[in-house]
Amino acid sequence: MGRAGGDGQLLQRINTAAVLRALHEAGESTLRDLATAIGVSRNTAEDAAVALVTAGLAEEVVPEPDRRRVGRPAKWYRFRAEYGYVLGVDMAVHEVNVLVADLAGTERARQSRALDPNLSSDHRILAIREVMAAAIRSAGIRESTVLAVGAASTGIVDRGGRVTRSTRLPGMQGRNLAEDLALPPNTPVVTGNDARLATLAERWLGTGRDTDNFVNIVAGRHITAGIVLDGRLLQGVHGAAGEIGVLPESRWQSALDAMAAWPQDPEATIRAAVADDADARTRVEELAEHLATGIAAVVLTVDPECVIVSGGLSRAGRTLLDPLREHLHAKTLFPVPVHASTLDHNAVALGAVRLALDHVEKELFDTDSPHLAAALAS
Repeated sequence: MGRAGGDGQLLQRINTAAVLRALHEAGESTLRDLATAIGVSRNTAEDAAVALVTAGLAEEVVPEPDRRRVGRPAKWYRFRAEYGYVLGVDMAVHEVNVLVADLAGTERARQSRALDPNLSSDHRILAIREVMAAAIRSAGIRESTVLAVGAASTGIVDRGGRVTRSTRLPGMQGRNLAEDLALPPNTPVVTGNDARLATLAERWLGTGRDTDNFVNIVAGRHITAGIVLDGRLLQGVHGAAGEIGVLPESRWQSALDAMAAWPQDPEATIRAAVADDADARTRVEELAEHLATGIAAVVLTVDPECVIVSGGLSRAGRTLLDPLREHLHAKTLFPVPVHASTLDHNAVALGAVRLALDHVEKELFDTDSPHLAAALAS
């Protein structure tokens, strides 16, 4: 009896998790389609759907009139994206940006605050937590419904959430973000480098969303790279994959030095170049030559489908991308398409949201999930 009962409970957990995953992917679905999707009987699917409704993870809905079928009315269910929420925190040098999203990834609120780069690490963390709290209030949700926090930091962040190296914010080196940003009661905090998470956002919602292999060059006040191979973000052992800008031979520091020497700030120069100012175009074309060396090294290493340019320099559009393509073509074995990001300023915070969603989804769809256990215990 014990063995049979245990096997039956395991099968029930497996079926409920499968129905939840199918409903999450579809958003809304009929009971018949759910049963077909996971290969179980209609009654089994219904038992799982009812358990999910009881737990608050799903809801039975009445379809629109034009979606109703002739004959026996179909039962429709939807995944309750409002069951919980995630925060995406972009801990930039000069500001903090926080996005609140539901479990479908839909933005519910955002808050930002300018920060003094010279703030002590304690005051910086305090300010970030204040913005997180303001974002939660703005979304009109309870702190207890936040199921995960995703946080992006400049520098190198290890798998435990500790900032191991940070040249742009040296005071943050050694801080454990998983502890600093935790919300009660023990809300998980998942962390990563800002460039890598901007690349994750490109894969999720940006220019790379239909591409399994690409290099994302994050170019603005600093220059670094993120790499997606076979649909997965490359992190590396230390979380430092793509940091080739530390090599002088990459010429990325030369690109930053060139921009610092421009008579106008980079944004003004880019606007002038786009408007066909000859001097500004020459400066941007020289910048492309500097960038191409390091990009070519990454392209020759991983052989991507395309290169994406994100960050502030993406606003230069073809004025930068056209000469960059030419220089890359001269330095690589095969022509590689070069595209501009469409995410702009939101990329890092969106990547942090995606990281938090990945964490929540992994837990929700696990047969040992406490959320599923609550559903089956009801």
